[in-house]
Amino acid sequence: MASAKKRRPQKRGPKNKEATRAALIASGLELFAKQGLDGPSLDDICAHAGLTRGAFYVHFEDRDAFLHAVMDRVGQQIVDELLPARAGGFAEAAARFVEASATGRYPLMPEGGIRPYQLLDACARSPVIRDRYIKLVETSIERVAELVAEGQTAGLLRRDITPTHAATLALALVVGAQTLADLGMPMPLVELAPSVVGLLAAR
Repeated sequence: MASAKKRRPQKRGPKNKEATRAALIASGLELFAKQGLDGPSLDDICAHAGLTRGAFYVHFEDRDAFLHAVMDRVGQQIVDELLPARAGGFAEAAARFVEASATGRYPLMPEGGIRPYQLLDACARSPVIRDRYIKLVETSIERVAELVAEGQTAGLLRRDITPTHAATLALALVVGAQTLADLGMPMPLVELAPSVVGLLAAR
């Protein structure tokens, strides 16, 4: 009886590539959160993912392109979690932000993780990273503006403020609060958030 021919293993193609890319991003996300943006080397990131430098360069041109991908993943995750479209209104969105800040649920900014000044430094040296960060801020402003407009329609928020202006100021306050907290200034966010919402409340 003739021996059966051995079957060649089928290549997984795109699925395998997607898994490799996802593993690298997950590795970068974990190491950046622990060591900061400039902490882990590319070798560290690849080794942590169980992959080689060769695998890295299949998916990313350089470190900045990789940081862009990590920001894409975590930034959109934060926006979707804290500012889901049409869910609960401006006050609830503010409460979600406060709760996330108080419990350290920001994926890249726990204790010992990426600090605001490190992110701004990365934006200063890389137009690619700066452009992506600006797009995330713009997306956040659009989401908050929608919530403000809904609150105005419902009679909960004052109508003499343009929703986009209110949203831009709110995001500026968030970035400022993160910076002050990074300087070591105590930030009673739980008490401050209702005050900010109160500034926009209908009289």
